[in-house]
Amino acid sequence: MNKSPTKVAFIWHMHQPCYKYPDKDYYILPWVRFHGIKDYYGMARTVDKFDKVKVTFNFSGILIRQLLDYVKGAKDYYGILTLKKAGDLTKEEKDFIKNRFFSINFDRFVRPHKRYHQLYNKKMSPAAKFTNHDIGDLQAIFNLCWFHPYTIAEDKNLRQLIKKEKDYTHDDREYIINKQYQILSAIFPLYKKLIARKKVELILTPYYHPIMPLIYDTDVLREFPYLKKPAVRFSAHADCGWHLKKAKEVFQEGFGYTPIGSWPSEGSVCEEVLSIYNDQGFKWIGADEGILFKSLTTNTVPYELIKNQRHLIYRPYNFRDVNIFFRDRNLSDAISFTYQGWEDPVFAANDLLEHFKRSHYYARDIFKERVVPIIMDGENAWEYYKNNGIEFLETVYSALEKSSILTTTTPGQFLEINEDKPLERLAAGSWINGDFGVWIGNQKNNEYWFILRKIKDLIEAANPDDPNVKEARQLLYLIEGSDWYWWNTFDDVIGEFKHIFFMYVEKIYHLLGKKLPLFAIKAKEG
Repeated sequence: MNKSPTKVAFIWHMHQPCYKYPDKDYYILPWVRFHGIKDYYGMARTVDKFDKVKVTFNFSGILIRQLLDYVKGAKDYYGILTLKKAGDLTKEEKDFIKNRFFSINFDRFVRPHKRYHQLYNKKMSPAAKFTNHDIGDLQAIFNLCWFHPYTIAEDKNLRQLIKKEKDYTHDDREYIINKQYQILSAIFPLYKKLIARKKVELILTPYYHPIMPLIYDTDVLREFPYLKKPAVRFSAHADCGWHLKKAKEVFQEGFGYTPIGSWPSEGSVCEEVLSIYNDQGFKWIGADEGILFKSLTTNTVPYELIKNQRHLIYRPYNFRDVNIFFRDRNLSDAISFTYQGWEDPVFAANDLLEHFKRSHYYARDIFKERVVPIIMDGENAWEYYKNNGIEFLETVYSALEKSSILTTTTPGQFLEINEDKPLERLAAGSWINGDFGVWIGNQKNNEYWFILRKIKDLIEAANPDDPNVKEARQLLYLIEGSDWYWWNTFDDVIGEFKHIFFMYVEKIYHLLGKKLPLFAIKAKEG
């Protein structure tokens, strides 16, 4: 009987797109600031509480850039409005606050808070009008909700402000915002401390979070005939290398070293992209288990048979000299989407631990060393949990730290002592449905890819030494990011992502001395 413990590799992915309008000196959306004080800081603090627990954190390049900007004092529109006295706000600014300052999980934050819920009900009543007093409370409460529970527990003033519940002053709001910036300034030192103690491995996602196989060549859709191709082919091999190189540069600026691992944007892979990762010096990446099962499928061994052999995902594979860890979809998605709804987080954590134990007993005699890769969003899930998931995570980490049959590792550490298995082919796809249908294939997204191709053609036909052309190329990289396409598929209620995308499209055409073409105008208005 193999008595070696089964390793669990947690890979928490952190990502936000670029939230700055062109020609503005502040960010328009606050999510880097808010997730910074709640998740990027809080998740690292949780790991810091346990001596033996090791995890991996993944950051997109543009997220690191924005965090560094905040450390230098960058502002966003929500924060600017928070610090304005209610009496000095315009009607448009007050309406913005009433509409946007409830953008947080309703059941965990709005409903339980008497004053916050009262303000929400007032917003939902057409006849009710917000007073300056109401606006002042809403400015404060919304910002207070984003602090991590550890920060609140350690700051007496924050606890008093939360206990106050209403009647917030301008001084209160100044304290809240100043405290947020203190936490943001502590993020990079905290991760560097964890790196020095070898408790975390930090990795990256390509700079603007592009779907790399689609940037490389949209003809990858030949593997997915049910997805409609754009009217024209987009192919920019060199851009893939730029996104990786740029991400490594800003990673070095933020954390002080060059990573060897990556979670490709949305776990999107294809064979050609793996070669680029190899050229850029990466030793390993993560992908979804569905990609592995498709890669192992043959004419004689069908997909349905492969996917039922769960032990296959408990080891890394090697394709073109890059190791690949394939996420346990069932358990990763359970943490992301299922356990958050369980009323008892400790019970949920113990259910997860039982699954880990079953994986151990199932695979211990198949592989000498085993790893269960948990790869998921490390920021958005936790506001759906009670108390931001503290009890859930602490229960899981504590049990793994004490267990004799389970332990934690990072992919880099696991590869130091374990052999990988060669993979003969790598299927293309992402972690969502094993294809790229979220970012291409519908009418709106295909219009965006048409716009990208036309912009690329204009740039390549222009003088490469012209400063405006150089700037336009940099902005093309930005609109290659995945988020603009994601929100064409899902519900972008406020339309902000579409607005940002087309502001940059218009900026590019202006830099190139061209008018916005009719096809872009129709896509913008559609």
